[in-house]
Amino acid sequence: GLVHRLTHSGETVIILTAMAGDPPTPLPQSPLIEELHQRWQLGDNPIVGRRAEDECAAQRLGARAMHLPIPDCIYRTAGTKALYTDETAIFGNISPADRAHWDLLSAPLPAEDVISCLYAPLGVGHHVDHQIIRDWGLALADTHPNLPVYFYEEYPYNHEDEAIEAALNFHTNTMSPEIIMIDDEELEAKLEAIACYQSQISTFWSSITELRHDLIHTMQQIGNGQPAERYWRIVDNDH
Repeated sequence: GLVHRLTHSGETVIILTAMAGDPPTPLPQSPLIEELHQRWQLGDNPIVGRRAEDECAAQRLGARAMHLPIPDCIYRTAGTKALYTDETAIFGNISPADRAHWDLLSAPLPAEDVISCLYAPLGVGHHVDHQIIRDWGLALADTHPNLPVYFYEEYPYNHEDEAIEAALNFHTNTMSPEIIMIDDEELEAKLEAIACYQSQISTFWSSITELRHDLIHTMQQIGNGQPAERYWRIVDNDH
């Protein structure tokens, strides 16, 4: 989609995965870790495979992948106890004991001196890691008033209008949508990039064919019959 368009117009695009750190050793006791490791089929340290999936997707789009050392939410602990041990927890509220939230809020933006625009998750679906990155995006928007910050709707959670509305309701500022129409070449690149995440496909779809149909349908709903992506930007209420 937009990433492909930007890179093919000469822009440098960095796709930053913040929660890409190795899991702790030993792993915390958690039924969710056992379930996901079994589903992902990526070995004892699946994050190595997940980072490789990021690299694959970024390469397909002409972008660069960058990773921070924060572990995924399922691996984060208070002491030795896992903070998020089931799906209800990872789609619930951020744990007060989750240091990742506070560490990121005060973290500088990597290579911030050369960044001209920032895209962060809107928080559709309410995944705790997405909430944390959303909050980081909001903090960066506050500390960098001249930096354009956009929030993207997370696919496939943006199937449901209610999920989008819930994400928007979190924001105290008015959010303005921007619809970007996507052409066939950009759509194919997006599909192929998503297909790089082989470990994640079975969580949402029975096959790549189903993924393709679902993605096109979702994007056509945004674009009133034509494939499109929607981004949200904070409206300056002072003007």
